[in-house]
Amino acid sequence: MKKKIILLALVVILFVSLAGCTTKNGREPAPDFSWKDTGGSVVKLSNLKDRVVLIDFWATWCGPCKMTIPHVEAIYNKYKEKGVLVLGISVDDSSTAGNVPSFIKENGMDYLVVNDSNSTVSSLYGVSSIPRFFIIDKNGKIAKSIIGYDPNMETVIGDEIDNLLNE
Repeated sequence: MKKKIILLALVVILFVSLAGCTTKNGREPAPDFSWKDTGGSVVKLSNLKDRVVLIDFWATWCGPCKMTIPHVEAIYNKYKEKGVLVLGISVDDSSTAGNVPSFIKENGMDYLVVNDSNSTVSSLYGVSSIPRFFIIDKNGKIAKSIIGYDPNMETVIGDEIDNLLNE
């Protein structure tokens, strides 16, 4: 009987300890990183609390990434006035990074794009395939992660953004 009580106590302690490790809504914190804006100022993701952020990891040579661009642009246009930040992160390495500026122009990408040619940010996020999307809530937590192209992505991502804006 005494062993059962001790075992039960250990299970309760373990459960309480693990429960304390989760975040609100079970969301994990988004890894922090920074980039320079068009004016040369450094912007940190962690300083964007109170904003929903859509991060899109992509590359110029990625066919499915090219298919997502019109959808990401539509999401950007729909939500930019609501304070949602859309951030494209190019994972083109040094051999193709030079193609990024013309690619952005040719594909009408009006949202912010930064380069991660050394894979620092993609490593933080565990990105091993692209396109890869992360939707960050107003508290800096990852609300949703999506891998690959989905023809319904505007609806899927839009619904998630709408929910996060109303939280």
